[in-house]
Amino acid sequence: MRRRCVLAALPLGLLGLSACGPEGGGEPAGPAPAPPVDHPEPVQLGELAEVVEHTEVRLPLEMTPMVVVDPGWSAAPVQLDDIFLGYREEETHLRFLAVDQDGTVLWRADRPLTCTGYVLTRGAQKAPIAVLADLAAPEQDGPWAMTLTAYHLRTAELLWGPVAAPGPQAAVGLVYAPPTAQAMGERGPRTALSGVTGEVLLDEEQLAGGRILGEHLGALVRTEGSELLASGADGEVLWRSPLPAGIEAGRARLLGTVDPTTSFAVIGDQDSPGAVIDLADGRVLAEEANAVARDHVLEITVVVSGTTVRGLEDDGTEKWTHEDPEPLQLLCAGERLAYAVRPEEGTLVVLDTNHGLMVQPYDVDRTGPLAVPQVFSADTAAAVRIEEQYFLVTTEFDENFGRRE
Repeated sequence: MRRRCVLAALPLGLLGLSACGPEGGGEPAGPAPAPPVDHPEPVQLGELAEVVEHTEVRLPLEMTPMVVVDPGWSAAPVQLDDIFLGYREEETHLRFLAVDQDGTVLWRADRPLTCTGYVLTRGAQKAPIAVLADLAAPEQDGPWAMTLTAYHLRTAELLWGPVAAPGPQAAVGLVYAPPTAQAMGERGPRTALSGVTGEVLLDEEQLAGGRILGEHLGALVRTEGSELLASGADGEVLWRSPLPAGIEAGRARLLGTVDPTTSFAVIGDQDSPGAVIDLADGRVLAEEANAVARDHVLEITVVVSGTTVRGLEDDGTEKWTHEDPEPLQLLCAGERLAYAVRPEEGTLVVLDTNHGLMVQPYDVDRTGPLAVPQVFSADTAAAVRIEEQYFLVTTEFDENFGRRE
């Protein structure tokens, strides 16, 4: 296999990417006139997912020595504590599958087709939990009600629920809001739930003009006046800091998802680039940002704002800058590379995170759809997308790697 540096983006036609944003952890669908599944309880498995032949996947070269498995996901998974959770759509229901980064399928659970939303966060004693949505039949004539149930992410032990959801998911984490009769999808006041109990942690109506921005690993992030603050499960303030310059408090929001391996998040107000905040302590890491990702191998933080991509060291020093012909959508970073998409041109852009140079990370002597990383764990296991399927590049070394033809 040969690796060649090229200064051209990879055509998306080879990638089969029809969308570039994260799909797992999205908004749950509202109540729908469809019956719940018969057996929603998780089933423990503890078995290795189907191993994929190396000839069937065209991976970035750095990943080729590793074992690849097919958990059967049809939507991008999310991960926490090295466990990936995603689902596949079957004829009558969704099947959620939790997979350890070594390729072991830990458990599965079925949900109605409309219940695509789920959240990974922390419960009691900081345990990783998966909160799945479900539907409950009405006691009398009326709509189906959405419920939420929490399971231990590794063991599938029932921790709390089902509890009534305060509406569809409205922001990152356990934040929900009821729909209203307003046009353009306007929602009612947001409610944040506790990952420890499933009970209401905070209702936006209790705030004097403040806004709930999201819940991340048990921390509730909100605005209060011109400040940004985070509080814990008991309501204690973890940190507070001034809102980054240029962000209007009443329109502030978390942009995109939050990587649990870093807690780095972008906070903006829809009209202008936001700022990268470390949700662990409230530090502003970078300004002028639309998206952020972290390469744990080289310990470089990649920040995208429109056509500009920057590589930042831990002290904020700008290590490199890349200017692209069009605004980029950042996918992820890991294994010394950052992956982004040019949506208008329909191509993939790959930058090395050491120098910010465009590279061709795939074997140019092979053909076929590319496997594009979507989510990395801190140990660089990665969920990759190949057309409409998602595979897992595990942390396990393929002992036959040196004997491949």
